[in-house]
This record gives sequence, C-alpha cells and structure tokens, in this order.
Amino acid sequence: MAILVVGGGGKDVGKTALVCAIIRALREFEWTAVKITGHDYEPASREHSLSDREFFEETNAGEETDTARYLAAGARRALLVTRTGAEVPIEKIKNAIGSDRNIIFESNRIADVLRPDVCLALIGGQDRKSSFERLLRVADAAVVTHRADTSELPGDLTKFEIESADQLSVELLDWLRQKLATL
Repeated sequence: MAILVVGGGGKDVGKTALVCAIIRALREFEWTAVKITGHDYEPASREHSLSDREFFEETNAGEETDTARYLAAGARRALLVTRTGAEVPIEKIKNAIGSDRNIIFESNRIADVLRPDVCLALIGGQDRKSSFERLLRVADAAVVTHRADTSELPGDLTKFEIESADQLSVELLDWLRQKLATL
C-alpha cells in the first residue's frame, strides 16, 4: 500500500494538476484520490455522498470539479473531504478508503495526522500557508514550477523543477517510481 501526499504553498499553485499528472503517469497503482478542503465546495452531483456535507464520492469523470478531474486522469476512486476547522477527520477518511491499496492525497493538513510514504511539496507562487510550512518539515521532495524562489527551502530537500504542474519531468517520474517500488 502506498500513501502519497501532494501539498502546495497556496491556492491555485497547481496541486490538482500535479495529482492528475501522477495518476496518469502511474496508472498501474489504481489510485484512490482524496482531496481535503477547508472551504465550501459544491460537487457537480450529490447522489453518492458518503455523508451529508463532510464526504463526497465523485462518480463522473470530467473537468467540472477537482474530483472529476482525478477520475478523468485514471483514478479508480475520487473522494472529497470537507473539513470543519483545522481538524482532519482521519478515522472517517480511513473508513471511507476501506481496503483501497494506493492513496494519493491533495492536502497539506493530512501530513498533520498521517505519515505518508512519499510527500511532495509543490512550490510555484508567492503564497505560503502555515499548513504548508508544516508539510515542508515532512516533505521528501519539492516540486518547483515557474522558477519559484527555493532559497527558504531546507538545503537537503530533494528538488525537481518542472515547466508546469501537469507535466512531470522524467527525473521526477523515475524518482517516484523508485520510491513507490520499495513499498
């Protein structure tokens, strides 16, 4: 079982695009993709909701929502978790995931309650959420877009530069395959 976390410094930095690129490139993992959000988010349909407002399982692939994009990229399942406050409902997430083997999270805060096997920190804008600073402490690698400033990153952190979040470099993909192969 592999647990991969993709977090980012701010809003609209490209986290969903990076998650989708990983799902497309590593289809053999049959990912369950989980987005954790702290804001109101209205999915395109609610017919398969796991509970009233906290969980939603997307069933329609497309471009309308981030979870629909996960399915369009090839995810086996796509879940949206809307948290209230700072707490991540980890036990409810584990129950929703069930026996799924390979999980990719789009979230900074999941690293507060779960130790991922691989953690990627996406850097591309000027914003730096406090949750991102905490994620950086457990990140295995930084993925840098738009020639972002990396001067404040830990010196020993592995760094990969990419042109855009939806295009993985060969080096990043090889590194991910190597990391995930040992799990």
